[in-house]
Order: sequence, then C-alpha cells, then structure tokens
Amino acid sequence: MNEKVKRRATTAIVAGVAVAVTATWLLNRDVRPTTVEGWAWPNSAGNTVWLTETPDGNSKGDGFILAGARWTSADNLWRDGSSGPTCVGTNTMAATHVRLGVVDVQADGMSWRHAVWLRCL
Repeated sequence: MNEKVKRRATTAIVAGVAVAVTATWLLNRDVRPTTVEGWAWPNSAGNTVWLTETPDGNSKGDGFILAGARWTSADNLWRDGSSGPTCVGTNTMAATHVRLGVVDVQADGMSWRHAVWLRCL
C-alpha cells in the first residue's frame, strides 16, 4: 500500500470512530427531569393530569402524561407506573397536591411533557 492510501484509510477510520463516539454520547446522555409542583386534576382514566398552581383549579395550568411514571404517596412506597391509576385517582372533580419530575419529549414532529415520577404530597 502506498503512503497516500494509508493516510486516507487512517483518516476514514478516525472519522468513523469520531462519528460513533459522538452518536453514542448524544444518544446516551444523562437526561434529568424538571421538578414541578402544584394541584393535579386527573382525567377519568388517571393517566394524565392538568396541573394548576392552586387547589381551586382557577389558576393557569399545564397538562402532563402520567402513563408509565413511577409514583408514591404518603406511605413512601414507590410503585411501578404500569400498575394503573396513581395516587391522584380518577375523580376529575378532585385535585391532589403533587410534585412531578417531567421531561420534554419530541418524536415524529410532536412534542409533550411526560412525567417520569410523581409524588402525592
């Protein structure tokens, strides 16, 4: 092999490794949820909530998906989010004081805030 071919092969290998390392870093970086607190108003299935600043529900709020989120209540026992409704229940007329850990999700041109954990206070 002549020197020019060796240099090109080495450059290609180094570039490939750099791309692989960068892609791995981007795909596996640490994502930390943002903590929010407020009054959760559930839907009838208990898998989404409207979070308001006050328990009367008259203040501005944001919606969050709870499906799959780990959760705990006053007993401090963490439960798997796949086990059904959380401590916020399914009564759409009752608010529960909560703290959520949420992440921003973007997929297929859509975006939403998803709760990864929930603590009823």
